Amino acid sequence: MESALGCDDEGEEKQQMSKSDLIIRIAGEGGEGIISAGDMITQACARAGLDVYTFKTFPAEIKGGYAMYQVRASGQRLFNQGDTFDVLCAFNGEAYDLNHARLKSGTALVYDSPGGDFEPDIPEGVFAYPIPMTATAKELKSPKAKNMVALGALSQLFAIPEVSLREVIGAKFGRKGEAVVQANLAAFARGRELAAALTKTDPFAVGQAVEKRDVVVMSGNHAIGLGALIAGLDFYSAYPITPATEIAQYVAKHLPKRAGTLIQAEDEIASIAQVVGASYAGKKSMTATSGPGLSLMSEMLGMAFMSETPCVVVDVQRGGPSTGLPTKHEQSDLFLAIHGTHGDAGRIVLSVENVRDCVDLTVQAFNLAEKYQVPVLLLSDGSLAFSTQTIPYPDPDSYTLVERKRWDGEGEYKRYQLTADGISPMADPGTHGATHIATGLEHNELGMPNYTPANHEAMQDKRFRKLMTVAADMPPAEVDAGAEEDMADIGVIAWGSTIGVVREALQRLRAAGIQAKGFYPKLLWPLPAEQFEAFGAGCRRLLLPEVNFQGQLAHFVRAETSLRPESYTICGGLPFTPDMIVTKVKEMLA
Repeated sequence: MESALGCDDEGEEKQQMSKSDLIIRIAGEGGEGIISAGDMITQACARAGLDVYTFKTFPAEIKGGYAMYQVRASGQRLFNQGDTFDVLCAFNGEAYDLNHARLKSGTALVYDSPGGDFEPDIPEGVFAYPIPMTATAKELKSPKAKNMVALGALSQLFAIPEVSLREVIGAKFGRKGEAVVQANLAAFARGRELAAALTKTDPFAVGQAVEKRDVVVMSGNHAIGLGALIAGLDFYSAYPITPATEIAQYVAKHLPKRAGTLIQAEDEIASIAQVVGASYAGKKSMTATSGPGLSLMSEMLGMAFMSETPCVVVDVQRGGPSTGLPTKHEQSDLFLAIHGTHGDAGRIVLSVENVRDCVDLTVQAFNLAEKYQVPVLLLSDGSLAFSTQTIPYPDPDSYTLVERKRWDGEGEYKRYQLTADGISPMADPGTHGATHIATGLEHNELGMPNYTPANHEAMQDKRFRKLMTVAADMPPAEVDAGAEEDMADIGVIAWGSTIGVVREALQRLRAAGIQAKGFYPKLLWPLPAEQFEAFGAGCRRLLLPEVNFQGQLAHFVRAETSLRPESYTICGGLPFTPDMIVTKVKEMLA
């Protein structure tokens, strides 16, 4: 495998032998059980106490098209999906062709032969293991069990815990009856037998856990749903859209247990309208969508700001514009998230780095929405949405929850009272003495329409004054300096799931003798400009990688600060890898 830092063949071999992690990529046609097999490996490794980080991609079609699942497992903490695979398991010729260029000397290939639809030309130095996946599944009269044959072979070849995999298979198919469980276990066992008959020539094996940990394996989407429930979610309305639908599915399963309400709306406009209405009625409310849906919500987000109604909107970003790349990764909705409505309308924009963030920052999003009575947009992305990671079991009691400011019942109720901090008391409909008008029209303190210049300026000042202290309610953006205290050769600013890639890249750069620092803001709007400035003052040069075409965060950094980071953008539907960041930094410093 090609080293991110660059080395000769002998150095590459030594690096592989000393690897502390293993990356397995399973690829084939959608509908062949690619995703299921990857999920089972992930669960088995997690049960063995390993840290796991996955990446998956699949076609927009219901069945057919190229699908891929990559599992990275280690006894040490992982921050991203890795550069490339150590092991490729190719279910068909297309999977082999699409990954052939990454089959370097020292990698391993498991492929469907004999009986598959291709016979590969094995590159020199690649460890090759033919396993008759399709033929074996047919012999066992279980044609759909091709993935179980592959799973058994991978288990045998690379020491993926057999007992854990058997448990996972039993749990996966248990509801379909014992006969189905046994058929899949038989295919799994046969895959192990076929692999055991081959001579293992590669050095790869799933490592041992450093220590057993109390963890759970979750996807980013499910973690957002969990965070909303911890925050006290009462009402959820959404229209299905890839890649955000899994949030609704998770919430639908658990929200009724706490007497909450979930509605599948007829479209995204209806969903945000229902969310704003439920919040007006006193309920903590949320919706989740992707870029096309967020576009449709723009007018109602302005309404929420004007009427000072708290709500949380999750945007799981995907490739755009328009329908774009529905199942692919991108970070291209930042312009829309920050300024996506007419007029001068404010909101708070947060961005999550990893699955743990999906829990923690969702709670924070509700707290900020309730305190400041504004829409809060939480940005995730297609990679993180489906990525599964091991995280410590969240303890709901460890979170501090914020409730909206309530009217105390004294004196005349002024819903939009001009206060020093801009935050006015709220009252639920039906509260005695608190009758008021909530409207999208400009209004006075009582809510009565008022279009005078002086009133509009006073109300706009009030609404934006609230946002001036948001940065103080968030932990400062993390500065990843390692042991470096002096001026850094390079500072890398990253947001969203790109942060995890940069973390590992900086470790490699420091190991190569380069003084490198990282800056990882989670609050993107209002932009914490002073924190950006302080970080930039400690770096000779700045790099800002992001997965969009226009360099969207770089645009705001240049507009709101004196910093001029070099923008590094990609938009091919896949996330960065650590090697890409390392290579870019070395080019800048050469």
